[in-house]
Amino acid sequence: MTTIYLARHGQTEWNVTGKMQGWGNGELTESGIRDAHSLGNRLQDISIDVIYSSTSKRAYQTAELIAAERTAPIIKDDRLREMSFGDWEGRLREEIEIEFATEYKAFWETPHLYERNSGELFADVAKRAEEIYKHIIAKHPSGTILIVSHSIFLKILTAYLRNLSLDKLFTQTYLGNASLTKIHVTEGIPEFIFEGDRSHCEE
Repeated sequence: MTTIYLARHGQTEWNVTGKMQGWGNGELTESGIRDAHSLGNRLQDISIDVIYSSTSKRAYQTAELIAAERTAPIIKDDRLREMSFGDWEGRLREEIEIEFATEYKAFWETPHLYERNSGELFADVAKRAEEIYKHIIAKHPSGTILIVSHSIFLKILTAYLRNLSLDKLFTQTYLGNASLTKIHVTEGIPEFIFEGDRSHCEE
């Protein structure tokens, strides 16, 4: 059996101001740093064999804060990055909603029908989510893995594990900053133990 923990990065300045991040990056806030430390403390008695992280700074820094004094290696992989939002990145959600009303509505309500010529489509992210998951499971048929990534990427990954179609993507549990999800994978079958838990975080 392989145990997989999924963690979303800590809160960033862009999260607070309502900016779309994607491949862009807002710096971790003081709260985001504290929550990452708290998540590390929550996991301190669990032996983690390896940590996989998105190459985005906010995720990699969160992984480092969680790891603290652990000897487990941190492996950065571009496939764990957030969905690219193209020319929406760094812009306020409320501005995007006004200027790109149809596309923005499709993004949140009908992701399987969302289309733009800038950034990635949900299907693009689903492809790399499946690819990196299969890579990690093949490499670690047993043991305990921590994956640090981003909200939409993690939703797409969990949808894949549940065999959910993209139109059901946002019906899943909300994954807040520094949230933790635990999954057991036995003979290729994933079982969700808990999801999106933030009991270790300051509110």
